[in-house]
Amino acid sequence: FEKVCKIKKNAIPLRPKAHKSDMKRYVIDAQTVQQSDFEFELPVGMELFEAMEVTDISGADFKLVVSGHKEAHNRSVISLSGEGTVVTMCDRCLDDVTIEVDVEAEMTVLFGDIAKEFDGEEVTLQRGDELSIVQFVYDSIMLDLPMIRAHKEGECNPDMIARISGVTE
Repeated sequence: FEKVCKIKKNAIPLRPKAHKSDMKRYVIDAQTVQQSDFEFELPVGMELFEAMEVTDISGADFKLVVSGHKEAHNRSVISLSGEGTVVTMCDRCLDDVTIEVDVEAEMTVLFGDIAKEFDGEEVTLQRGDELSIVQFVYDSIMLDLPMIRAHKEGECNPDMIARISGVTE
């Protein structure tokens, strides 16, 4: 039994983590955020969900725009907008379902003597820091997903719906 159930040390994981170089595009230099307005496109795919170790998303494709503007000497706002899709399991029939997601979010960046992590609304950076927006992007997408992830009425797998109906009758 032990020989059959042992996990091999060099086994390839089913969902490999994203390579760190894939995540560099989620990093913004604090000086850029503090001193100037900026805007750039941020394509987001499965690398984000793999890095966050999400197992219920099997596909993702987003075209997002990240923009920032300085509001005061020690305060900037970063905005995230765009749209995309995620592929996940339908809550009704268990087949894959593609869900369209519109993303709109903002976060405040403060500059001070003591750095504080992103709390869902704001982050505090020190001079010379880099700002990773991985958590911000991830939270913004996940919060825009519907609670019930299912096909539209009539689009579920008919075989599975028939099986469920037979059990509930």
